[in-house]
Parts: sequence; C-alpha cells; structure tokens
Amino acid sequence: MTQPTPQPRPRGFPIWGTLAIPGGLLWGTALGALAGLLFGSLAIGALIGAGLGIGIGLTLFAAAIVIASDRR
Repeated sequence: MTQPTPQPRPRGFPIWGTLAIPGGLLWGTALGALAGLLFGSLAIGALIGAGLGIGIGLTLFAAAIVIASDRR
C-alpha cells in the first residue's frame, strides 16, 4: 500500500497585513507632523496624519484578510 502524499501546508497570514496598522500609524504621524510643521501646526498635522495612517492601515489589513482567506 502506498503512502498518501502529504498536502502542502497553507501559507499563513501575509506579513504586510500584520504590519499595516502599526506602519500606517507611524508613517501617517511622521508625514502629518512634517506637513503640520510646514503649514504651521505640528500637533494638528500629526493627529490628522495618524488618523489617515490608521485608516489606510485598516484598509490594507482588510485586504490581507481577504487574500489569506482565499488561499487553499
């Protein structure tokens, strides 16, 4: 009797999906602070940038969930 061939192990969650939210927060805050510095309000720019960064990070995280759930 022959042994069944082992099935390849499914790949895990994408690393870019894991890093999307913290990366978005850090980059958004940094770029927002830079823009705020140029336009006159460092704190407001950093807060707006952080909010936008988290929003983009959540979007990428959702895309990673869809990609990870589609893998067979």
